[in-house]
Amino acid sequence: MSAHCCEMMRENVENVCDQHADRHDCPDCPIDFWPQSGLYGIMIHDGGSSMITIAYCPWCGIKLPEQSAADD
Repeated sequence: MSAHCCEMMRENVENVCDQHADRHDCPDCPIDFWPQSGLYGIMIHDGGSSMITIAYCPWCGIKLPEQSAADD
């Protein structure tokens, strides 16, 4: 797995809930990471796997990777 920008980001991306089989069903798992594109986002907990991509880490403030045209 890729190295994340800070420990808080790593903890949130790797968080596994013991009450929900899928991270996308757990309100305690707010951040998702798509390794194939390198994008981070806030999960939309509506039963799917959608997320709103974020440009900066909410904890350390570092600029996160942007989606390239090849990722579309």
